[in-house]
Amino acid sequence: MRPRPPLLGYNHNVRHNGALFHVQTEDSGQQNPHIFTHVFSGGTILASKRSEYAPTADEKEVQGAMQAQHKAMLRELRSGAFDEKAARLLGGAGAPPVAPSLAAS
Repeated sequence: MRPRPPLLGYNHNVRHNGALFHVQTEDSGQQNPHIFTHVFSGGTILASKRSEYAPTADEKEVQGAMQAQHKAMLRELRSGAFDEKAARLLGGAGAPPVAPSLAAS
Protein backbone atom coordinates (compact mmCIF):
# COMPACT_ATOMS: atom_id res chain seq x y z
CA MET A 1 0.00 0.00 0.00
CA ARG A 2 1.28 3.47 -0.90
CA PRO A 3 1.80 6.01 1.88
CA ARG A 4 -0.72 8.82 2.24
CA PRO A 5 0.34 12.04 0.50
CA PRO A 6 0.54 15.30 2.46
CA LEU A 7 -2.79 16.77 3.53
CA LEU A 8 -3.85 20.21 2.36
CA GLY A 9 -2.73 22.86 4.81
CA TYR A 10 -3.98 26.18 6.12
CA ASN A 11 -3.07 29.72 5.08
CA HIS A 12 -4.26 32.95 6.66
CA ASN A 13 -3.30 36.57 6.20
CA VAL A 14 -3.66 38.45 9.48
CA ARG A 15 -3.40 42.17 10.17
CA HIS A 16 -1.69 42.98 13.44
CA ASN A 17 -0.38 46.40 14.55
CA GLY A 18 -1.01 47.78 11.07
CA ALA A 19 1.07 45.10 9.35
CA LEU A 20 0.11 42.06 7.33
CA PHE A 21 1.40 38.65 8.40
CA HIS A 22 0.95 35.29 6.70
CA VAL A 23 0.48 32.13 8.78
CA GLN A 24 0.96 28.83 6.93
CA THR A 25 0.60 25.28 8.20
CA GLU A 26 1.53 22.24 6.14
CA ASP A 27 1.78 18.49 6.49
CA SER A 28 4.87 16.68 5.21
CA GLY A 29 3.02 13.42 4.56
CA GLN A 30 3.05 9.95 6.01
CA GLN A 31 6.63 9.17 4.93
CA ASN A 32 7.88 12.25 6.80
CA PRO A 33 5.21 12.72 9.51
CA HIS A 34 5.75 16.34 10.52
CA ILE A 35 3.52 19.40 10.70
CA PHE A 36 5.14 22.79 10.14
CA THR A 37 3.64 26.21 10.86
CA HIS A 38 5.41 29.42 9.86
CA VAL A 39 4.62 33.09 10.47
CA PHE A 40 5.85 35.28 7.61
CA SER A 41 6.16 39.02 7.17
CA GLY A 42 7.27 40.32 3.81
CA GLY A 43 8.73 36.93 2.91
CA THR A 44 10.75 36.65 6.13
CA ILE A 45 9.96 33.81 8.52
CA LEU A 46 9.45 35.29 11.99
CA ALA A 47 8.50 32.11 13.79
CA SER A 48 8.17 28.39 13.14
CA LYS A 49 6.71 25.42 14.96
CA ARG A 50 7.26 21.80 14.09
CA SER A 51 5.45 18.82 15.53
CA GLU A 52 5.62 15.14 14.78
CA TYR A 53 2.86 12.56 14.58
CA ALA A 54 2.76 8.78 14.33
CA PRO A 55 3.07 7.53 10.74
CA THR A 56 0.01 5.38 11.45
CA ALA A 57 -2.16 8.40 12.46
CA ASP A 58 -5.34 8.67 10.40
CA GLU A 59 -6.19 11.74 8.35
CA LYS A 60 -8.66 13.11 10.92
CA GLU A 61 -6.01 12.99 13.67
CA VAL A 62 -3.46 14.75 11.50
CA GLN A 63 -6.01 17.34 10.35
CA GLY A 64 -6.96 18.04 13.98
CA ALA A 65 -3.30 18.45 14.97
CA MET A 66 -2.76 20.81 12.02
CA GLN A 67 -5.77 22.93 13.02
CA ALA A 68 -4.67 23.11 16.65
CA GLN A 69 -1.11 24.13 15.77
CA HIS A 70 -2.32 26.72 13.22
CA LYS A 71 -4.77 28.27 15.69
CA ALA A 72 -2.14 28.35 18.43
CA MET A 73 0.24 30.26 16.14
CA LEU A 74 -2.54 32.71 15.20
CA ARG A 75 -3.22 33.34 18.91
CA GLU A 76 0.49 33.92 19.57
CA LEU A 77 0.68 36.40 16.70
CA ARG A 78 -2.39 38.33 17.90
CA SER A 79 -1.06 38.36 21.48
CA GLY A 80 2.08 40.19 20.32
CA ALA A 81 4.47 37.28 20.84
CA PHE A 82 6.38 38.10 17.64
CA ASP A 83 6.27 41.92 17.75
CA GLU A 84 9.75 42.36 19.20
CA LYS A 85 11.30 39.88 16.78
CA ALA A 86 9.54 41.54 13.83
CA ALA A 87 10.90 44.92 14.85
CA ARG A 88 14.42 43.51 15.35
CA LEU A 89 14.57 41.53 12.11
CA LEU A 90 12.70 43.88 9.85
CA GLY A 91 13.53 47.27 11.35
CA GLY A 92 11.36 49.99 12.78
CA ALA A 93 9.87 50.53 16.22
CA GLY A 94 7.05 48.04 15.83
CA ALA A 95 5.72 45.49 13.42
CA PRO A 96 6.84 45.89 9.80
CA PRO A 97 4.82 47.98 7.35
CA VAL A 98 2.35 46.31 5.04
CA ALA A 99 3.97 45.37 1.73
CA PRO A 100 2.45 47.48 -1.09
CA SER A 101 1.60 44.40 -3.17
CA LEU A 102 -0.35 42.89 -0.25
CA ALA A 103 -1.97 46.14 0.91
CA ALA A 104 -4.09 46.31 -2.24
CA SER A 105 -5.56 42.82 -1.78
